[in-house]
Amino acid sequence: MNGLNAGSRLVLLDGHGIIHRAYWGNRDHPFSVRRTGEVVTAVYGFANTLLSVLKELQPTHIAVTMDTPAPTFRHLRAESYKAHRPEMPDDLRGQFARVRDVIRAFNIPIYEADGFEADDVLGTLAAQAVEQGVETYLVTLDSDILQLVRPGVLCYFFRLFQRDIVVYDDAGVMERYGVRPDQIPDLKGLKGDTSDNIPGVPGIGEKTAVKLVQNFGSVSQIIERIDEVTPAKLQQSLRDNAALALDSRMMATIVTDAPVSLDLQHCEFRDFDREAVMELFYALEFRTLLSRVPQSAGSMAAEKPRPRVEDGREPTYTIVSTLEELDRVIVEIRASGSVAFDTETTSTNAMNAQLVGISLSPRPYEGCYIPVGHYPSLEGPDQLTVGAVIDRLRPVFEDPTIEKIAHNAKYDMIVLSNAGLHMDRVDADTMIAAYLLGDREIGLKALAHDLLGVQMTPISELIGTGMKQITMAQVAIHSAAAYAAADADMTGRLRPIIEAEIRERGFFDLYKKIELPLVSVLLHMERTGVTVDVEVLRDMARTLTDGLVRLESEISASVGHKFNLSSPKQLSQVLFEELNLPKTRKTTQGYTTDAQALEALRGQHPMIELILEYRQLSKLKSTYIDALPGMINPHTGRVHTSYNQTTAATGRLSSTDPNLQNIPVRTELGRKVRSAFVARDPDGDRPMSFLAADYSQVELRILAHITQEPRLLEAFRADEDIHKATAADIFTVPIAEVTADQRRLAKTVNFAVIYGLSAMGLSNRTELSRSESAEFIDAYFERYPGIKRYLLDTIATTKQAGYAETLLGRRRYLPDINASNMNIRQSAERMATNHPIQGTNADIIKMAMNTIETELHTRQLVSRMILQVHDELIFECPDEELGVISEMVTRCMSSAMELSVPLKVELKSGKNWGEME
Repeated sequence: MNGLNAGSRLVLLDGHGIIHRAYWGNRDHPFSVRRTGEVVTAVYGFANTLLSVLKELQPTHIAVTMDTPAPTFRHLRAESYKAHRPEMPDDLRGQFARVRDVIRAFNIPIYEADGFEADDVLGTLAAQAVEQGVETYLVTLDSDILQLVRPGVLCYFFRLFQRDIVVYDDAGVMERYGVRPDQIPDLKGLKGDTSDNIPGVPGIGEKTAVKLVQNFGSVSQIIERIDEVTPAKLQQSLRDNAALALDSRMMATIVTDAPVSLDLQHCEFRDFDREAVMELFYALEFRTLLSRVPQSAGSMAAEKPRPRVEDGREPTYTIVSTLEELDRVIVEIRASGSVAFDTETTSTNAMNAQLVGISLSPRPYEGCYIPVGHYPSLEGPDQLTVGAVIDRLRPVFEDPTIEKIAHNAKYDMIVLSNAGLHMDRVDADTMIAAYLLGDREIGLKALAHDLLGVQMTPISELIGTGMKQITMAQVAIHSAAAYAAADADMTGRLRPIIEAEIRERGFFDLYKKIELPLVSVLLHMERTGVTVDVEVLRDMARTLTDGLVRLESEISASVGHKFNLSSPKQLSQVLFEELNLPKTRKTTQGYTTDAQALEALRGQHPMIELILEYRQLSKLKSTYIDALPGMINPHTGRVHTSYNQTTAATGRLSSTDPNLQNIPVRTELGRKVRSAFVARDPDGDRPMSFLAADYSQVELRILAHITQEPRLLEAFRADEDIHKATAADIFTVPIAEVTADQRRLAKTVNFAVIYGLSAMGLSNRTELSRSESAEFIDAYFERYPGIKRYLLDTIATTKQAGYAETLLGRRRYLPDINASNMNIRQSAERMATNHPIQGTNADIIKMAMNTIETELHTRQLVSRMILQVHDELIFECPDEELGVISEMVTRCMSSAMELSVPLKVELKSGKNWGEME
């Protein structure tokens, strides 16, 4: 470089290539905007790449190259050029305009030229940059562009899906290809390029082409010295196809004289409208990218939080450090009749968290922070003791006339309960409300931006991230106060906006009568927890360790050598290269070896069953047997799972830390793990038992109610074995003559039909051929036309409305149901037909839980509801209350919702979870 622009760095992005790679690399898992259904996978990939480039390369100048719709000189020269490529999908075509919106928002120029590809424009700009003495990086994932590498020009590969970066200079290209960058067109002229439909010379592959270029230098020199080429067959092929080789080389060469001119001043990365970028990313729901948007050109740090003003009003936040100040806040709360509250703690696990501070907001734009647990060594105002604050606040929080509002209320209620402040209910939870509305992002900060136009301080600004992360207890009080008070203030401000939308959409009762009361139910369940017998787990750990060693030995013996069973790459090599088993889906690690793929390979080799058994044992051991002893709370001596109310789109509850819903039910190992959960009196030594109450075939009963299919209604009302009844109908035999195989097949279809089971799916689950499966499904729908009608009608109404809903109006938004991609569309259709069934099931058990908890409290029973596993509720009861609880639970669960068929409840009891009868 001539030093004219020393210190400058130009980054040129291959816009067209990045968009295509992002789209095709993740087409099976597209990202769409929830509210509109717009597919933005490629836009996200481009934005992600751009932000990474800005951070890592910190360019002084930047530009993007794009294709135009006009045919290029290559297309005009050879009709076959890229002719094999499919038409651009409709859901990709529209994303180019969105990418241009992103580029414009960052104030980055776009270079393009009719008749030339983006690669050619890139090559031309790079050549001009070298002449002007500017260090240049070409950002791409297209290996063709490596031919442009030279002193002063490097290629920057940001591999989105591998999540890594590779930078190529001359030496890097030589190492990868064995030739210089400028010789890559010669390489492709000889071996061709299938991706661009460039033929090359017949019979010449990668190794031969590299050797020829290394020996002769170029295609032209090879032809000039054709007599020196050996062997004779290769020489003859080159003689016969000399013109084709030269033409292929020309087609593979990126031109550097396209009609564009590099304007460095225009490319200078100047200040951009950061607010416009943020608004665009919010509209596209790229919330994970927001914190990575630089404050300005030349500053790669995220923007320092700043207070926002709404409607000309400035919020007032204070620190409460005396009891007199706290008393004045309480007066304000009583005057307003409501309080939005939040807690600051030392952990995201509510049962383990220590209270650091409480924030309160009696009305919009007002908030206070009461520090109680910051490190005493930190400078700042005095702190009140936890006990004193709790004593003052208890009358307010236990007063039913004062409304309590929170965001993720259960967490704060558990923390406050553990500190001695017990609340019976919460009147509003903005996180649950946003979840019911179908918002993809239900975090407080995302909602505040979307609905209030306020950009709140991210928690990482206070406590950091990764290894250097601290707790709120280590944050200075003054720094924590505004953050904490804003949390309470924004929660209060959000409530009327979100609740108005819930009323408008017609599921306010779902929110008020089911979801909000459930918060208190789950709180009591989580705080109660369950006892785990550590000795049982230790015995199992020893047994499983022996079993895993045995399986490892058997697997190694079955293939003749040892290998790392935990390495997908090594396992893929053994299965598909050494054993030559049928190939599965291709991934970056090789052919997939996930559970679904291995299940399909059962019977192909003895090792498959051994691997599946090994994985099951290993997962049970690591997830439960090894982990559970460390999850026992030191204060209670029990394990406390956390129930997530806002995770599953269907409305079902999920369980984490630990997940007690995923312990296998039907396996002997699963039962052994469950046997470690024992009934034990937390307050004394009275004999205790578990009682499990399980809904019987509840989803099929809901299906019968929704479809009003006469035969299903009749079978359930008569308390028949529904699977036998279905088999009798389809096989046209008396119900008494139904065989076990016929019942099993009918059961498979009964449970799978609401999931959109296809003939292929039924064939994979049974021993039927695909044609036999198709005939069976046809017979099923012929016998039950109401179910077929339900499936078709539900898909049609969901396509029109954009959502499916339960009997109580719980919605699942499915924008992908109108997607052009068939696989994506069909997946959304299956979700649409399933949601009214599974979602109503979730609603029913939640209503039952609410009723049972109320009766337990009203009757002052000792028994406690401790676990929920989908259709099953588990109670820990004194033995003398088993009869009372059995009657009450059966009554409450069977009457939770009135259907056209009875809800049936099955009971079993025992001293541990695994041996109940």
